[in-house]
Amino acid sequence: MNTMIIIIIIIIIIIIIIIIIIIIIIITIMIIIIIIIIIIIIIIIIIIIIIIIIIIIISFIIIIIITIIINIIITFSV
Repeated sequence: MNTMIIIIIIIIIIIIIIIIIIIIIIITIMIIIIIIIIIIIIIIIIIIIIIIIIIIIISFIIIIIITIIINIIITFSV
């Protein structure tokens, strides 16, 4: 009788330990996934900012070139 109780207690302890381990594994996997998602979002934001900056720079360069061309045309036409 005593051994049966001990065996049942041991089985319950083992089940609890397994459940705890599974929960810990699930939580760490979720944390890792969240971290990866955050990193991806940050990278996307950085890429978008870089693209916007490049577009602004290119547009400024185009505007400068156009004004220079217009100035040249105006000076030669006069």
